[in-house]
Amino acid sequence: MLSDAMDFIEPPERSVMIGTGKGGVGKSTIAAHKAAWHAARGERTLLVCVTSQDDDDLGIERFNRGIHPEGPSVLNGQGLYRSVHDRVPLLPVREVRPNLDVVPGGEAVGELLTLLTARMAVEGVQVVQSLARALAPIARWYDQIVFDSAPEQDSLEQLTLAATRWLFVPTRSDDTSIRGMRRIARNFKLVRRQLNPALSVAGACLYGSNPNARQLHEEVRGDVFGVLGQHTPMLHTVVGYREMPAVNARKKGLTFGEYAALLPTSAKSYDVAAGRATRADVVPESIAPLAAEMDRLNAEIDAHCRKASLS
Repeated sequence: MLSDAMDFIEPPERSVMIGTGKGGVGKSTIAAHKAAWHAARGERTLLVCVTSQDDDDLGIERFNRGIHPEGPSVLNGQGLYRSVHDRVPLLPVREVRPNLDVVPGGEAVGELLTLLTARMAVEGVQVVQSLARALAPIARWYDQIVFDSAPEQDSLEQLTLAATRWLFVPTRSDDTSIRGMRRIARNFKLVRRQLNPALSVAGACLYGSNPNARQLHEEVRGDVFGVLGQHTPMLHTVVGYREMPAVNARKKGLTFGEYAALLPTSAKSYDVAAGRATRADVVPESIAPLAAEMDRLNAEIDAHCRKASLS
């Protein structure tokens, strides 16, 4: 999509895109949890989901959370699409959590590809700044802005990279995840050179891996350095793979920390055996370490962004 030089739109200083070139590496989960983490600390936070997948980690659609704007629905990516199509500011769902507003993703985001292609014939590469322009009028309202980006879609990745200050890259240890990282590295270089010279890599992390597999982690770190550069901060925190608590939390539209907070009042296995509860009423004990790891990861990402912004 990128070819010609154009004017620079300054991205918000405290904005970060969670992105990589492959799905299934924890990208949407990290983005939702990072946004909620900042909001829980009293920072006004905006989560922008530039993905055609309906990753409803926070329960906006399933549980009707937040204050929805009047007028046409903004769910399923419709609000994001209309903002770009009509050239108007983003219109988020407000107070999905205290201090947290969200621009939901979904199927309609995929329709941006056709729109951007059609406009490019007239506007050239200025279309890549469409999201940055839609964000600019409301960016000053927020202390933190987090982007969840679409995997395997160069145009949408470029759209998001043009609107953010920092890129943070999660990966798994498999070869396909590393190859996917090469895609976003290529898009990063294009956008930084032609559109967003303020764009920087905040770091990378392993997600969904055994925290004790140190030899494997060192090999992956070498792969990350080879793709993103030797100076890429590789975070120490590894969020382990615990499928049951992660899936249960998403079904309930809760963050890991919110789900872990239910442990003291959780039903037990003997309650299920006695017919007093169902398996869905039992909060797995493994949610506690998962929530702790995610909190540590968010704190580490934030620390790297703050440190880099001072350098």
